[in-house]
Parts: sequence; structure tokens; C-alpha cells
Amino acid sequence: MKRRHFVAGAGLALAAPSLIIRNVAAQALASGAGFPFSVASGDPTSDAVVLWTKLARAADDLTPVANGSVEVEWIVANDERLTDIVRRGVGIARPEFGHSVHVDVEGLQPDRWYWYAFRLGGEMSPVGRTRTLPSASAALSRFRFNVVSCQHWENGYFDAYDGMAEDDASFVLHLGDYIYEVGRGGVRSHESKTAPANLDDYRRRHALYKTDAALRRAHERLPFMVTLDNHDALTENTDDMAKLKLRAAAYQAWYEFQPVRNAPLLSSPAMPILRGRDIGGLLRLSIPDTRQFKDSESVCAAGTDRNFAFGVFQKACEASEAAGRSMLGAPQETWLDERLKTSQARWNVLASTVMMTPFDMDHEGALYRYLQSWDGYPAERARILDQIEKYRVSNPIAIAGDIHSNLVSDVVRRAGDDPKTALMSEFVGTSISSLWPEPLAKPMRDALPANPHIRHYEYTRRGYLRMTVTEDRWTTDLRTIDFTDKPGGKVSTDRSFVVENGQTGVKAA
Repeated sequence: MKRRHFVAGAGLALAAPSLIIRNVAAQALASGAGFPFSVASGDPTSDAVVLWTKLARAADDLTPVANGSVEVEWIVANDERLTDIVRRGVGIARPEFGHSVHVDVEGLQPDRWYWYAFRLGGEMSPVGRTRTLPSASAALSRFRFNVVSCQHWENGYFDAYDGMAEDDASFVLHLGDYIYEVGRGGVRSHESKTAPANLDDYRRRHALYKTDAALRRAHERLPFMVTLDNHDALTENTDDMAKLKLRAAAYQAWYEFQPVRNAPLLSSPAMPILRGRDIGGLLRLSIPDTRQFKDSESVCAAGTDRNFAFGVFQKACEASEAAGRSMLGAPQETWLDERLKTSQARWNVLASTVMMTPFDMDHEGALYRYLQSWDGYPAERARILDQIEKYRVSNPIAIAGDIHSNLVSDVVRRAGDDPKTALMSEFVGTSISSLWPEPLAKPMRDALPANPHIRHYEYTRRGYLRMTVTEDRWTTDLRTIDFTDKPGGKVSTDRSFVVENGQTGVKAA
């Protein structure tokens, strides 16, 4: 798709055929409800995709559009003008979920582009484009997708998404921090200087982020698979009832604004998040939940210099090495073990919010690590690597975000190990806009000589990863934008790295 086709314009909607199926609820029409957040799609499978929109009077007016539920017509077609219709129906916008609409459209053909739209009375939404995945049995010669994370509204504009117009990708994998609950200052301001404290606050924060033009365009033109990281909701598991109530609010607002399949129970601090997808025989993708079941990431905080790296990096301690510590929890670890054991795919991908690569840093002669990542759960990481080795998993690849930096590595068991002993490679993508300040970057930069398995580290550029997978080669392009402090930045490929089929280790392309 050329850049001019990347923008889903209202003009397309005017040419669409009549979608009238039955009279929709008049109460919504009287309220002036429309589609200020445009449309989105997500959670694709080989025969289904979730279509999303949200009714509101305006992006900054989230008062209920009706007292009860509202019926919204939807249509899916083979063409952009919506003339070759393949599915149509009525979705329900419920008040308890902020009059958001989630339609799970089934019975679609695999590996196909589709176009879709919603209609409420006389108002038509923008036309969106989506794509199903190839069937699990398909023989694929090539597959491409994008990986993004960490988009702080105040730090910069999200124009890196516009670089995807030329990528010919099938979906966007978003690894978390879709919103930020904290304010950090920068080029634009949140709607409030205080962190969200309830459901309405989280709704307003999500509504603001959905007004970024480049993000909206990306949602209109590509399906997303979205997971959560610490700034989306509660940092880690807890028994604190007040924090759990806040997490329930964050989860509900996240669901209301995302094209995802599984709704949380109202007021519940738990929500199904993990996903597994088989993309032909080429790629098995596993996306676990790295937040909801994790043991405390602060077990070493007592002995840590809180003035070093904002307290983000902690002094390593024996407690973090405990065999029973887990990021995933036992059920998820069993799920992942089974996926590794049974995979027949050429490439096997573990996509988590935080990096798997071990990374040792020095502070005044003491060993420090980023214990919010897999470095805080080394026993569980070792078990996963043991499984990869035991099952002879074909071409394992790790993908992560979180650290607002591009980092390419070979995953060894311990920092300092010979990179030739690595069992998998990892690509950590930089942020869409979130900054990685010097007090965090300097310890990592200074530690590179002690971590020879790190093949590339760069923290000043924003952007995303473009993954191109063939039977013979995995190619990761580091796609970076020249600026984010104002609109209009342009994306280009900074560097490219490859992993060859059957070989361990990342190489520069």
C-alpha cells in the first residue's frame, strides 16, 4: 500500500453501499453519537478477526451516549469500496463497557485482506482494512509483521507508525505501554497532571492517546495484537485490594479501547491476556502474560542504591535467584512448555514485554541488574532455555520492548558466557516515542564490554521493528524516525540483522 492509501478517508465511506439491516436504537441518534476514535481491528486468526469502534459525541466527551445498549451495523467486504460484501451484522455497544463495540467476525478466508466499516443511523465510520492469518497448515515462503511498544504521549508524537505504510506487513504486535499513567513532560501534555485513579480517568487517558493521527491511521490499516506492560495497568501481582481495584479499572478501560477478543469481568482485576498463534508451518508465536502472575520484582530493593538509575536497576541479591520465582506462573509455564515441545514450525518466537537477555552492570563495584526483566527470574528463564535445548526447538527467537532502546543479542544463560553457547537470539525494539534518559542508558552503555553477547545497543532513536521471515532467514530491520518532538518525522531503516535457519547467532545484514 502506498502512503496515500494508508489514510482511511471519510470519502470512501460516502461511496459505500447502504448498510441498513434494521432500525437502530433511536436513543443514540438523538444524542449525536458518532465515531470520533475511528475504527480498528485485532486478534486475527486464520478465519476470524475482531472489529472495534467506540461511540462517543467527541473524543473529549465520554459521557454516555445512551442509557442502554445501542445497536451498530457492521460490514466486511473484499474491496475498499465495500461493494463485494462477505459478512454483515449488528454489534452491541453496551453502556457497562463505555459503548465500545467488539465484533468477532468468523468464517473468513485465511491470509486475506478485508475492508470493513460501521454505521449508526446516517453516520458512517471511516473504512478500515484488516487481514486474516494464514492457516496453520499453509506452506509459506515469506511472512512479515511489525513490532512496537512504549508510546508516551508527552514524550513525542507517534508518527513512526506512518513508516508502516510501505512495509507490506500482515499485523502489528504491540508489546505494551500503549498508554502511560505517569506524566513526564515533553512536547505535549496529558489531559490531567495526575495519574488515573479510577475507571473514568483511565478512559480519558485512552481517549487522548487514540487521538494521535498516526496511531489512528495504523489501526485503520492493519490488525493489531496487543498485550499489557507495567504502565498500562498494575506493575505486578499484589494482594493490596486498593491496587487490585485500580488494576480492574485499568483492564476495563484497556479492553474498551482495544480490538481484543476477551472481555474482563466487570470490576475484576484479572483478564485473559496470553495468546498463541501458528502462522502456517513457518512461524509459531507465543505471547504470554508477563505481568498478572509474576512474583515481586522488588526483592532486592532493600540493598539497592535508589539514587542510581532512578532505582530502576537493582543490586543483585540471592532472593532473585530463588528456584521458585516466576514471571509467568505455573499454568503459563506449562502452556509454554507444551508449545515448545509440540512445535513443528520452522521459527519459534517468544514475545514478552521485557527482555530475556541477561545483562550485568556495575555500580561502585557492586553487581546490578534490571530485575523487572527476565534477569529478575533467572531460574525460570533457565527452565525455558532447558526446554528449548531438550526439545531441540527449531530456530528460537525472543522479541521484547520496554527499555526504549534497540538491543540485539544472543541469549546466553549468564552474562559473560561465550556467545557461541547461546540457544536463541533476541530483538528488543525501541519505543514509538518514550525516551530512555541518560541515567538509565549510561550504565548499560558502560557495561557492554562485560556483556559480549550484546550485538547492538542504541537508545537515542525511536521507531519500531520490522520482521521478515522466510524458510531460510529471519531478518529484523530497525526502523527509526528522524524526530518525534513535532509532527512529520520520516522513517528509514537504521540497521538490519539476520538469523540464518539452523544457525545460532545474530549477524549484521
